[in-house]
Amino acid sequence: MLNKKHILNNRETISLLFQRGKKVSNKNLTFVSLDNQRFSIMFSVSKRKISKAVSRNKIKRQMRAIYLKNYELFTITKQPKAMSFVYFGNEKVEYKNLEETMISLARKSQIE
Repeated sequence: MLNKKHILNNRETISLLFQRGKKVSNKNLTFVSLDNQRFSIMFSVSKRKISKAVSRNKIKRQMRAIYLKNYELFTITKQPKAMSFVYFGNEKVEYKNLEETMISLARKSQIE
């Protein structure tokens, strides 16, 4: 489970993240990262694309589980980062496909 200190909820940091952050996108998912004072993460699912709250919450729970399972991969850098995963696909996605996508986007962002 994520601690409160790991959750990104500062409006100024979120706006800076989306303005100046490094974006890596896939068909259904976007990963945005920006250097910060501490590691923090945010998960978001588009309300327009996935209208039912139950489905949106399930996707966010899956993304959090994947993040915690592969925590070392996301925090491998020396400089702490503010990170965000934004899911904007039209349909629900299976856990395995979502995990592969999140890991590949994280690796792409570390390479670039």
